[in-house]
Amino acid sequence: MVADSAAGVIVSEPTPRHAPGRALLLAAIPAVLVGILLRYWVGHTWLLALNSDEALVGLQAREVLTGSFRLIVAGNDYGSTPESYLLAPLMLVAGGAWPLRILAAVLSAVAAYVLFRLARPFLGLAPALSVALIFWTASGAMVILWSRPYMGYPTGIAAQIAAIALACHAMRSADRLGRTALLAGLAAGFAIWSHPMFGIVAMLALIPPTLLHIRRLRNWWAPLALGGVIGVSPWLVYILQRGSPQEAQATVVATYTERLQIFATELLPRAFGLRLPDGQWLSPAPPAQIAAVVLIVGSFAGLVLLVIRRGSPAVPLLVSGVLAFPCLAVFPQLAFSADARYALPFLPLLLMGLGGWLLALPSGVRKSPWLVAVLPTVWSLVLCVPVLSRQTEFTLTDPERAPSAVVRELDANGVRYVRGDYWAAYLIDYLADGRLQVRSDFPIRLQAEADAVEAADPDQVVLVYSAGTRPSLLLPPTDYRVVTMDGYELYLPPGIAR
Repeated sequence: MVADSAAGVIVSEPTPRHAPGRALLLAAIPAVLVGILLRYWVGHTWLLALNSDEALVGLQAREVLTGSFRLIVAGNDYGSTPESYLLAPLMLVAGGAWPLRILAAVLSAVAAYVLFRLARPFLGLAPALSVALIFWTASGAMVILWSRPYMGYPTGIAAQIAAIALACHAMRSADRLGRTALLAGLAAGFAIWSHPMFGIVAMLALIPPTLLHIRRLRNWWAPLALGGVIGVSPWLVYILQRGSPQEAQATVVATYTERLQIFATELLPRAFGLRLPDGQWLSPAPPAQIAAVVLIVGSFAGLVLLVIRRGSPAVPLLVSGVLAFPCLAVFPQLAFSADARYALPFLPLLLMGLGGWLLALPSGVRKSPWLVAVLPTVWSLVLCVPVLSRQTEFTLTDPERAPSAVVRELDANGVRYVRGDYWAAYLIDYLADGRLQVRSDFPIRLQAEADAVEAADPDQVVLVYSAGTRPSLLLPPTDYRVVTMDGYELYLPPGIAR
């Protein structure tokens, strides 16, 4: 008997002649090495240049170190903040990009491990490990996304997967049902706090066990509700303090039907490494389009196969996998598909569906370490390298060279106050390591810093804008000395040393 403590699962397996775990771990080395090398490569190109979204994680981590604790992402009315708390200890050692990259790598590995624990009772050891490794390096888009610790994303997807695993276990066994319900509610509530899209999928997975245990008030409903309230409590506290949350603006305008189409024809192909961020299909296009159809249709068929082969415990996978599309399409913000971030809630379920087809393999192949050694490695090479190589060169560089040069220029001129566009302002703020007070034109994230800039003499406020962005000037244009740097334009007012 093998105890699966993460999902509360007990799986019966034949006693092996030798420990299979060690052989499987050794077999995982090629896929792990390929994943690390891909991350190293991308991390030394413009594809993984620091941006203001992840810089905000660092800025909030800096606030944690000074005793300021946030429940919600600054400037948002939703989104969890565990990533900032986890990053804070790393920032005691060093700043810049590497603490963010280390945190992202660790959290992505945690999410992959949780998926392994979900997959193992359904697929067995070797297929489950293969699915988890594919999840960790599913495509070029996922390699980039897994390397950015956007607040609420890595912890949110891990919570979503945990909620699904617990829902499946509640269908499998009523043993210690109250404990399972409490943990499932806690995971689903945490997922809602992290990002509503993760919470929606988690709650969809809880529909089948809720229907199965609908009469069990003490052992299901009460602990499930208690866990959910605890998990989402930071957001509830924030709402009580600030009032009803405002909806985020959609960057891509699309109707409900168009969003469903975007999910199927743009978002998921991008997540599988078959489309580029600009919408172009991987060349040659026809094979890429056929591959997308095979992967997407095959994943849903695989979820059906899991239900046929594994019975009711797989029903939460099928229900959440199918209903995620019409439910998530309700949100206008999810029409954005370029970086594939909104594919994260779908991806574990799709990979579970594809993993279901591994059950059709002969037992010897399905249990072989060679499956772990070959399948994830080939997958990552085929679905990561072509897209990434189309987007960038194989030449390594320092992606933070330009913004770091801007920070040095500001330091040389004794600048204290900076205003600019969002993508320049908070990135500069993070790299300056607390030496600046910054205000972005829109959106404003850190209100205290913005107020300090507003109160400053305009003669002391330097404007920093991404090249090509129209500046919002505080003084007549002739009063500024414009300094053009690689990708940035600095507007130095009269009060700054010439």
